[in-house]
Amino acid sequence: MNINRNRMASIVRVTAICATVFTAGISAHAGEASKITSVTTTKALSTLTDQESQAVSQAAGRVLYHTEQAQLAIADKKKDAALKQINQGLKLIRIIKSAIPKYKVTTNIKTSDISYKTSENIAQRYVTVLNSSFVENVVMPVVQGKKGGISGHHKPSQNPKEDYSMARRMTVTLDTLVAGRMLNIAKAEVKANKLKEAGNALTEVQSHGVILSSVEVPLPLASAVDNLYLAQSEMSKKHYKNAYVTLKEASSDLKVYEKISGGTHSKAARAIAQKIDKLTSVDDKSKIESLMRNAKGDIASWWSDVKSWVHKK
Repeated sequence: MNINRNRMASIVRVTAICATVFTAGISAHAGEASKITSVTTTKALSTLTDQESQAVSQAAGRVLYHTEQAQLAIADKKKDAALKQINQGLKLIRIIKSAIPKYKVTTNIKTSDISYKTSENIAQRYVTVLNSSFVENVVMPVVQGKKGGISGHHKPSQNPKEDYSMARRMTVTLDTLVAGRMLNIAKAEVKANKLKEAGNALTEVQSHGVILSSVEVPLPLASAVDNLYLAQSEMSKKHYKNAYVTLKEASSDLKVYEKISGGTHSKAARAIAQKIDKLTSVDDKSKIESLMRNAKGDIASWWSDVKSWVHKK
């Protein structure tokens, strides 16, 4: 998982920078030998395959899903249901901790006559959440929570397209340490029949146990993802003509993206645009509803493919 390996690399870089600045600060004269040196090295003790990384990421997404479901149960004063959801979240935290990579971090600090050395094994703490099938139940509550809107039932945004645009431009990372602690606190509070306090602990999972990082997305790609998502939304409401028109807009977006993508996804963008064009080339309005219903699976697949490009530069 690149984001997590980068995070560990950043720890090493920051430590080295701090040591350099500290050393420079205490040197009395230019050219004088360093009075103190510090070196930190990080060695991976275990790694994950791509498939294993995806499984861990999905587990992190499910932690947030069960957190949201527990909040809803608490809002409805359903103690047993809330406890069940919290226990599911804790089980996933244990699974994640048993699987995530471990690192050996060794630190050496020396002066002319004193030396310090320590080595410790550290488990990866942060896990990137796969933003796929949990857009509605996981990412939206997190995004709205970062805006200060988490409390009780999840209220739909007045502008779902705006919120979705924000969500899919984000990399969502779960802090497993904070999540595990807060879920355990929530469990204890539910057992003590302190539902308000339990709800507050669950809110902490979403507000302080989640890190959002912005992702730069070319405008045509962002618009294509939005329109494919909205086409599915229109389909779910049986607004087939609206979905038909929105798909056409998605095709236009993909054609623009094909020209600026520099070959990264140009062929795939062209292929999906051509499939959409074939689907929306029918002039007979009476056939639109049946065409759209039959293409429901294809639309979901196109959306999943195009959305995956957001995080694959």
